[in-house]
Amino acid sequence: MGKHQQELFWSTCIGYLIVGLLIFVSSVSANVIGQKDEDDTSGLYNASDHVYILDNINFKSSVLQSKRAWLVEFYNSWCGFCHKFAPIWKALAKNVHGWRKIVTIAAIDCANDDNNPICREYEIMRYPTLKFFPVNSKTDFLGLEVQKDKDEELIMQSLVVQLEKEQQEQRGGSDWPNLAPYRNNDIDTLWTGIPANIEYQFLIFDEPNSHLGAEVILDLYELNNVRIRRVTSENILLLVGSKVNKYPSILAINKDQTQTTLKLDKLTRDGLRETILEFLKSKGISTGVKDFSDNATYHKLIHSPKKMEPIKVEDKLYQLDLETTLRYTLNNEIPLSKHIEGEKLKALQTYLKVLAHYFPAYLPKMKTYLQVLSEIVKSKSNITGKEFRKEVKSKEEGLTPVYSGPKTWIGCKGSDPTLRGYPCGLWILFHTLTVSAADDNNDDQVDKPLVLSAMHGYIKNFFGCANCSDHFQAMAKKRNLFDVHGNDESILWLWRAHNEVNERLAGDETEDPEHKKIQYPSSKDCPQCKQSNGKWDENEVLIYLKMKYGRSRINLEGISSELYHQERNSSASNSGVSHRKIGWDFTIFDISICVVLYIISATMLTLVCIKFAYKRTYKKKISHLFGLA
Repeated sequence: MGKHQQELFWSTCIGYLIVGLLIFVSSVSANVIGQKDEDDTSGLYNASDHVYILDNINFKSSVLQSKRAWLVEFYNSWCGFCHKFAPIWKALAKNVHGWRKIVTIAAIDCANDDNNPICREYEIMRYPTLKFFPVNSKTDFLGLEVQKDKDEELIMQSLVVQLEKEQQEQRGGSDWPNLAPYRNNDIDTLWTGIPANIEYQFLIFDEPNSHLGAEVILDLYELNNVRIRRVTSENILLLVGSKVNKYPSILAINKDQTQTTLKLDKLTRDGLRETILEFLKSKGISTGVKDFSDNATYHKLIHSPKKMEPIKVEDKLYQLDLETTLRYTLNNEIPLSKHIEGEKLKALQTYLKVLAHYFPAYLPKMKTYLQVLSEIVKSKSNITGKEFRKEVKSKEEGLTPVYSGPKTWIGCKGSDPTLRGYPCGLWILFHTLTVSAADDNNDDQVDKPLVLSAMHGYIKNFFGCANCSDHFQAMAKKRNLFDVHGNDESILWLWRAHNEVNERLAGDETEDPEHKKIQYPSSKDCPQCKQSNGKWDENEVLIYLKMKYGRSRINLEGISSELYHQERNSSASNSGVSHRKIGWDFTIFDISICVVLYIISATMLTLVCIKFAYKRTYKKKISHLFGLA
């Protein structure tokens, strides 16, 4: 083989490798470009809140078969009521942080797509939902729902009651302190079986329905040289023998059964705990207990709202906001339902029907996608949330691209990832659907408010914020939603309802400080919408709403026009469900064939190169052997 032939040979080898590399890179980049989603949420809690953050990865490994109990909040980071409840949950977590080896306060964000399977499995349909998981909870146990309260003290008391019950029914941990009342009539048996290292025992006398004694026992259960028990006022003989006549009271008893009644300056949990610790300190007994924080200061801190000046944003409707809202309803919220049947199934069928008719699809395949989903669910007598999510995913993959851009918020973006977002998106989605129905002049809207009915059914059966759903249903009843007739009246009904909600939430702690709740539209956006006497001119409002939420006014920021034209051309030349495209108009099948051919070619070329190199080496050895070199 001549020098020129060798150069040609190696150039060919390198050429094949470069082409193969380009094919590989193009296929990878095509999958990556345009598919990086903005994070849905950063959650409502962090490590400094003493709240254990759970997710789809660590939930079961942490909570199930655990040596401690768990109290878990299933929440949704866009839910307004969850925002209001978060300070209560943080305060509870801090108040019982000392009990963490007995019970852990935790939270999981169901707004995170990855956590969807966990929230569905544990049948979470309303936010926030609190569930208690005992020690050694089994795989099939869905948790015991705990009543929410507006005060962390009330939730803590409910938790104490549950811990007492767990211990009574022998489900508590082996190292738990004894939370049951001391029922003997004297203190003679108090020291029976007590370890030698115990220097003092304390009896806390209190009313039968009080949880004060149990809370102090849990606060100080890690003291290894003392024991604390509670005594109720029902133990009359012990009360008389100990000369206790007021509640709460604390009696300290040493090993020789000498009794000391401790003076209480503060008849509170903090007061009792500090009194015991000060007594031990006076006796030279080290406790190793850190100072407890001032709960009042902490409570004031977490309830103090941020003060920020509002920033004016342009009043526009964005396609990506509509699509991000749609994604969340189909991929996350609806699949949370374990079973969808009866009224819930009818609500889903109506919702999908409205989307298939009126959603302003930017890409041609979006329309097909919604129609296919609608037909699938229409034919069902029941469906599970898991099955629905599977249908959504498979149809989206089969028709890709369905969405015109990344999952992100533009007009609905809040000043914080947990503010605005999806609730804002849901409002604009239904405003857009009512206007779209009016543009189509559909007869269905004349006799019944189809879009409003779909909205009512969706919010009642699928919308996760329980408090928000209840408010909307009450408002719908008060405002006679189902008596609305005509497309224009549906548009105005929703506008009035939205302003009522804005009025109720204006100044609320869940309000985004940079996006104040106003009576909409503002005078700047629509000067003619209000008359000189300050009343709304609803004819002008209707004109404005039709313009604002009309298809022709949708802003396409963040969307590639090339993708639109490419898909339009593809749609015109292909029918049915197309193959998924990956760079250079190749399908997955095309790429698979190329990869296979490339691997075969590369293998063959490698073998040829090896053979060629071997022959050259062999010839040189022969030449040297016969002295021909």
